[in-house]
Amino acid sequence: MAIKTFEEIIQIIELGIPDWVKQAEKEHKRLNVHINGKHTAAYLDTIDTIENANQLDLRKKFLTTNRHLFTNLARPIDKVFSAKGGGNIYNLNTDAKDELLRKKLSNIRHGKSVRKWIKDIQANKYYTDSAGLVFLEWDKKKTYPTIKSISSIQNYESDGRELEWLLFRPEKEIIAGKESGNLLYRFVDDAKDYLIKESNGQYNIIEDNTYNNPFKRVPAIINSDIVNSDLTYNESPFEVVVSLADHYLRTGTIKNLNEFLHGYPIFWRYLTDCKVCKGTGLIDGNTCSQCNGSGKNLSKDITDIIQVDRPEAGEPVLTPDLAGYVTPDIASWQEMRTEQQFIQELSELTMWGSKMVKDANNETATAAFLNVQPVNDRLNSFSDAFEDMEKKMVDLIGMFYLKTYEGSSISYGRRYLVELPETIWNKYEKARKEGVSKIALDYLLLQFYQSEYSNDIQSLVIAQKGIKLEPFIHKTDEELIKLPVSNDDKKAKVYFNEWFKTIPVIDLLSKEVQELEKLYKEYLNTKTINNDQNL
Repeated sequence: MAIKTFEEIIQIIELGIPDWVKQAEKEHKRLNVHINGKHTAAYLDTIDTIENANQLDLRKKFLTTNRHLFTNLARPIDKVFSAKGGGNIYNLNTDAKDELLRKKLSNIRHGKSVRKWIKDIQANKYYTDSAGLVFLEWDKKKTYPTIKSISSIQNYESDGRELEWLLFRPEKEIIAGKESGNLLYRFVDDAKDYLIKESNGQYNIIEDNTYNNPFKRVPAIINSDIVNSDLTYNESPFEVVVSLADHYLRTGTIKNLNEFLHGYPIFWRYLTDCKVCKGTGLIDGNTCSQCNGSGKNLSKDITDIIQVDRPEAGEPVLTPDLAGYVTPDIASWQEMRTEQQFIQELSELTMWGSKMVKDANNETATAAFLNVQPVNDRLNSFSDAFEDMEKKMVDLIGMFYLKTYEGSSISYGRRYLVELPETIWNKYEKARKEGVSKIALDYLLLQFYQSEYSNDIQSLVIAQKGIKLEPFIHKTDEELIKLPVSNDDKKAKVYFNEWFKTIPVIDLLSKEVQELEKLYKEYLNTKTINNDQNL
């Protein structure tokens, strides 16, 4: 157990904020800009020092954040939480304890289960605030997870993703609604959760706000499981593409600036005489109110038009027509868009080891990864991280509510179904024609249905039961009839689809496979071979 003496705690406080925390905080702000689109305008000051203040201000005004880029880049990670397989074991010796823990885990905070909370809230901090913490706050009756940003932490010592001790940054003491000048430090180790007051260099424990630690360990988990190359702090899985994101942002803001300032075709025309003053600029010796004394026809807003004096005799003719448009430099924008597309594809390849492509023959087809193996490998690392986070959270929650707890076994599914349904179907059809084993065909067919009905659980359940029920499922009716099998087997194959359509959906969902098999046998008994023209 990591337990600190009061003197050791004071030494830690007086060390101040170490360099690794300052660097981790800097990276958190940078990632927050790109992934969440926060404070992007201010961030442009950091990445650009080669232009004047007016140019930079304009780019800030017309910027587009990188949030959409990272939303698309992170989309495959959703597969971690929808993957098939896996399971949780809580190692509890009584049904009452099991029921209590499952109830607590079903709503840990914000109405979310522990896994849903990780997906919806903690995952974003894994990407943007990697050295920050999931910290379980508590009172006498309950515990609940919170996010503690690295910006709120002064120092900690880690052992993997768990902590030996934790020191939060101080808050100013408020007395009678006013700042007292004293600082309040919160320090947590395996034994205590301390509140310590510093006043004029003197430190004292505030006993009324210092508690025994009910978890018997620091109730905190570091957001990321990735240690940076310097082994100083945990970093984001998106760290590898942040420099590319800087480039993407810079190119995008320059493109936007050009579009807004120079994106409108400019109308020009030769000047004609004012119709009121006939080109003199005067009416009865006074300035013509129609043309403001210019003698020219200004009937359109002069800010929208370049008006050109007609050339005099002998002067070069610069414009061949009476009027026209000066069009913007579209080629430059297209090159910037091409550059952004290149950066996006490079980021995708760097992050996932593969590029997404569309079927050239099908414009409406969803893009899919060209090579799924490196994507699956990468997704496995995300599953490891979230699986480990869930286990550590479950174990802390179990320790709090049950007092004695042996620990859980959390296993995420690893069948990610990254490929599109049609891709899996083509693989199945090819394997079927090549005569591969029934086990392999069953697996491919199941993968197809899981991908096809990934958002339709009801249809997936029915399809899975259909796989188990249909006789000779990998053979067509015509193929089976030609094989040397019994007439009963042939009849069972031929009539299956006809029978399956007669079963109510509620029965397909609620009845076990054995019950449905019995119903099918009864159905077949109503059919005779003599009346079957297919056999």
